[in-house]
This record gives sequence, structure tokens and C-alpha cells, in this order.
Amino acid sequence: MKLRNVRVAAAGAMLIVVIGAAYWLVSSLDSLVKSAIETYGPEITGVSVKVGSVHLSPTSGKGTIKNLRLGNPPGYKTGHALALSEISVTLDPASLTRDVILIRDILVSGADVSYEKIGNTTNLDRIQRNVDAYMRKFSGGQASAGGPEKKMIIDSLVIRSSKATVAGGLTGGTAITTSIPDVRLRDIGKRTNGATAGEVVRQVMGALTASATRAATAAISNVTKGAGKAADSVRGLFR
Repeated sequence: MKLRNVRVAAAGAMLIVVIGAAYWLVSSLDSLVKSAIETYGPEITGVSVKVGSVHLSPTSGKGTIKNLRLGNPPGYKTGHALALSEISVTLDPASLTRDVILIRDILVSGADVSYEKIGNTTNLDRIQRNVDAYMRKFSGGQASAGGPEKKMIIDSLVIRSSKATVAGGLTGGTAITTSIPDVRLRDIGKRTNGATAGEVVRQVMGALTASATRAATAAISNVTKGAGKAADSVRGLFR
């Protein structure tokens, strides 16, 4: 075989390898993202994180994550702290290769929040403390070993069709479920040229908890028909 033919053959073989690698990466993107969420989610929140399915399109920048569930810290009995039916994401594909990922919008549908208390601490308090501890540990911008390093800017985030269930131990033995007003956040991370995953979790959880608390307090007041102490107790729990 002539040298020129050898070079052509080698180039052709290399091209096949590159195309094969690119195809594997794209076809495996969904499973890689699912694995990343279930690996680094618990590292940030301190509780189990499970995902039903992930579907992402690297060309369009659109994707969906279905049936994401945050477990409870040890000792809490409700099945989960937070369950999300579907998360739709639209991002700028070109930003995936940059230090700051630009996410155009996130729409969360069907958030199911559970509140439970042990002693003076609720399950959400415990999770928030875990997030805060994670952020303190990596406050200098250093990522955990193998952990997520990129920051993100989120133009718009909406959580809709949500409900909160207050465990029976907080309401005299009867669990109360109530709807939560939509939560709308804009320009997350824009002022600081990007927010870390922990910063995003803290801001979103804080907004969702505040909205759910107002709805739960109103529902408890209606159910207890003027039992002010119960309503005041719950209001104090979720500040």
C-alpha cells in the first residue's frame, strides 16, 4: 500500500473513531445527566435524590427531567421532602462549553412539598442546613472532587401546580394538604456572573418554602377554626 493510501486509510479510521465517540456522547447524555443529578444532588442537600428520567437535546438546548424526588433526613417518616413531577429546561447550547451556563427558562410542574417536625427542627430546616454547610465548605469557588464546577445564570424559573402537605403531628393528627401559589424567580446568578448549584438550591428552596408556609398557615387556620396557637406554631416553624 502506498504511503498516501496509508495516510488516507488512517485518516478515515480516525474519523470513524471520532464520529463513534461523538455518537456515544450524545446518545449517553441523558444517562450522564441523570447520574450526575443522583450523585451530586445528595452531596449538596444531604438527602437522597432520585430521578425517573432525563431527556436532553444538545442541539436545541431543550430538555425535561421527570419524577425528581428529594428524600428526608434520617428520622423523618414522610416518604419525601420534595417531589417534582416534571422540570422543563431551555438553555443556550453554546454556553455549555463556557464557565457560566446560560439557562433561558426552567418550568417546574407539580411540586409536592412535605413538612415534618422532630423536636424543634423540620425536615426542610435540616436540608437547608445541609445546603448551607456545603456552600460554606466550597465558598471559595472550589468544587468537590469530581463535583460540578460550572456556574449558571437562570433568566426565568417558575414553579407551578404545587401543593404542600403538613404532617399530622403538626396539626393534631390530621395531615393537611393545600395548594401553593406559583413561585416566579428571575435573573438568578446574574449579579454575580453565575451562581453555584448550592446557591441556586438555597434560593429556590427558600422561595418555595416561604410560599408553601403562607399557604399552609392559612389552611391550618381554616381547619382549626380559630385555634390560634396551632397556626402560630406552624408559622414559626417555617420562617
